[in-house]
Amino acid sequence: MRAMLLIAWRGFVTHATSRAFLIGLMLMPLYMLIGGLAPQVSQLSGQQVLYQVHRHFAVIDQTGSFLPVIDAALARDDAQRGLRALLDYADKNVDADLLRKGNETLAKLVLDGDPDSPADAAALEGMGGATGAFVVLQPYLKPGADVFAAPLPRFIRVEPPHDVATADDPIEAARPYLLGDEQIETPSGGLASLWALLVVPKDFASGDAPAVYVADDVVRTGLRVFLKDALSEELRKRRVEAAGLSPDVTIRALHASAAVKTIDPDEETKLTAPLQQFALVGPMLVYLMLFLAVFMTANMVVTSMVEEKSNRVAELLLSCVRADTLMAGKLVAGLLLAFLLVAVWMISASASAAWLYPSSTSVVADFFSSITSGTQPLMMIVFFSLAYLTVASFYLAAGSAAASVSDAQAIVAPATLLTLPVFLVPVAIAFDPNGFLARVASYVPLVSPFVMMLRSMSGPPPTDVLIAFAVSLVTLVLMIRLVARVFRRNLLKPDSTPSFVSFIRDFFSARRAV
Repeated sequence: MRAMLLIAWRGFVTHATSRAFLIGLMLMPLYMLIGGLAPQVSQLSGQQVLYQVHRHFAVIDQTGSFLPVIDAALARDDAQRGLRALLDYADKNVDADLLRKGNETLAKLVLDGDPDSPADAAALEGMGGATGAFVVLQPYLKPGADVFAAPLPRFIRVEPPHDVATADDPIEAARPYLLGDEQIETPSGGLASLWALLVVPKDFASGDAPAVYVADDVVRTGLRVFLKDALSEELRKRRVEAAGLSPDVTIRALHASAAVKTIDPDEETKLTAPLQQFALVGPMLVYLMLFLAVFMTANMVVTSMVEEKSNRVAELLLSCVRADTLMAGKLVAGLLLAFLLVAVWMISASASAAWLYPSSTSVVADFFSSITSGTQPLMMIVFFSLAYLTVASFYLAAGSAAASVSDAQAIVAPATLLTLPVFLVPVAIAFDPNGFLARVASYVPLVSPFVMMLRSMSGPPPTDVLIAFAVSLVTLVLMIRLVARVFRRNLLKPDSTPSFVSFIRDFFSARRAV
């Protein structure tokens, strides 16, 4: 026992202080940080694009009646986007109770408003837009609230250049402006490139001629869709009015918007909903960490075994201890490394969540508290150990039979590819860990410890735990017996280079060691 522990401790210290292991140890926290920062950076980039991109376009309205329609649609679009940004801002920075008591009209707009409702958009316009509403909102902000940045207009209509407006062929005359060779004057007095040109012909209202949208890039569909919707709405309005309905009725019919209010039947779930969602995804994330730790450290066992065999260190060790003792020491060293990996990754995940998403700290704490209560930690540790020892013992046999790392990978890689779908079965049962498939998979050799690693976080029935433990333990004992025979047979064969097929045949052979 003492010799086995010395070998295990030596292997653990050697690997834990190696450069490759330390890099692998820190890669997961780095990936967590990148994964946590990516949505924030993406959201920030999206907001910057939302606030900074300006698309200048010109309209040549040969009917003389659709230009006010387009301008009204632009104003409504700015109000809707402003209301959407204001709703998001108010959700994070406004004292809702104080606002509802102090200004019920404003509260109805910025807390319960609908950006797709023309009435709410018109109400915001009446307050001077999002910026005007923010001025009125300031007394109701939380301490330390951020300053509201209203989104700038995404589409800006400019007057067409004189040579374009008076040309017989305005599309041809606008070509230099559309291609960026010449610039147009903006409403603010600056110069900008012309994004697109819309020509509304004289017969457009009657339906005899289509409007023409001209842009130098056919993928610029956002403005085209916006203009088409504005013109289509006006045409529908005119058709309805021509049928004899009053303008007020027409507007109410075209601008009808369904109001849907969501009510939670159990108010208490509002506080526990994030925890309930994380309770579904959390166990799968924890399982994937354990799964990666198993195979990463098992590969380290292979590499270590091949190096010691090729450097004749294994021969020196075998002169002092039995082959079974050496094998056990290697497995225990790998298991300690696996526990170290999981501990560092768990701490990194918690720290990353606390740093990047401070509001999730309580949710993560509650989740870890739920999976570390009662016998759940013990079950997780036991089945993780059984899963690791089962996989690592096979990898150790491959390392003992190979003369180089490439030879070992030629054995391990096919086995991993063949068994990987089986080991990923727990992912399929993550959302129903106590269902029929989960219970059946718990009794299948090799798969059982992996399934129970996941199920241990959801309180499986004691009967399932006992049966799965028995199946996993028997599987491990049989695997160790097979591995020990191959280990003893091949460890002192420095020139052996078996293929995957020959290794499997030798693995299950009943021959005695020579």
